[in-house]
Amino acid sequence: MTSTQQLSFGAVDSLLTRRPWTPPHLADFAQATVQAYDQALANTGMVIIKANATGIHLLAASMIRPPADVQAIASTEGNYARADNLLAGVLRSRKGYAAAADAIVYERPPVAGRRTESIGLAGREIHRATQGAAVMVDNRHAKKLLVGRAGTKRDPVTKAHVKEAVERYVTPPAQSGKDMPWNEHIRDAVMLALAYLLDRKQAEVRAAQLAATA
Repeated sequence: MTSTQQLSFGAVDSLLTRRPWTPPHLADFAQATVQAYDQALANTGMVIIKANATGIHLLAASMIRPPADVQAIASTEGNYARADNLLAGVLRSRKGYAAAADAIVYERPPVAGRRTESIGLAGREIHRATQGAAVMVDNRHAKKLLVGRAGTKRDPVTKAHVKEAVERYVTPPAQSGKDMPWNEHIRDAVMLALAYLLDRKQAEVRAAQLAATA
């Protein structure tokens, strides 16, 4: 005899009433200028985006990479040298109009998976360079907001999914190159910035609702 496991009435109601995911609208994003980093010791993508009533605009994009001699250093000593190089690069990227950004964000280092040490060490340098002002954004959370799901091992969110998601809101550079790259690291940084703007708008809405009932 085989037994079957049935869903509870609450679970059935949840399945029936659950709304399908739809991409956020422009009005769902807070209006602000954000500098974002998708950090790692070997490749860090940096962007500055500005969200206003007319759209979300890419103001700057660049890569922070260690020179070949630093990249060639092995083991822990190499990681520390690459971290020092990243710190210098982040400090440079914070000058000029970047210093006036409303927020700075970077990827929350994962506790498991690939490149955890690299992302963690790189994140520490961004924390240091910004004197703790930078806000961490979880990569999986950002994917849920912009792609509709965080992904699994069997059904991952791919680079193509992220590209499609961010290009829904941000127009790529007309001529992508060294001066204005548009690669996976840049697009991941844009995704983090967009997720921050969505969260910020939700916080603004909640604050307004509380103020209205006070």
